[in-house]
Amino acid sequence: MPGLVVTTSVSPGQPVSAGTALMKIESMKLETIRRSPRDGVIDRIHFNGGESFERGAVLVTLSEEGR
Repeated sequence: MPGLVVTTSVSPGQPVSAGTALMKIESMKLETIRRSPRDGVIDRIHFNGGESFERGAVLVTLSEEGR
């Protein structure tokens, strides 16, 4: 579903573990925390706080740790 990024909790280059909170999003008046699906390093944040995104959009890109 389309939504809005409320806040981001990470920055590019930051290592994260599976389950780390990446950002808070709002969709249909419901706030949800998006968490990392695996260990890795934040490569890119595609949307910042206050920006809207469409259904299926990539919000954060992870690279493998150590790459």
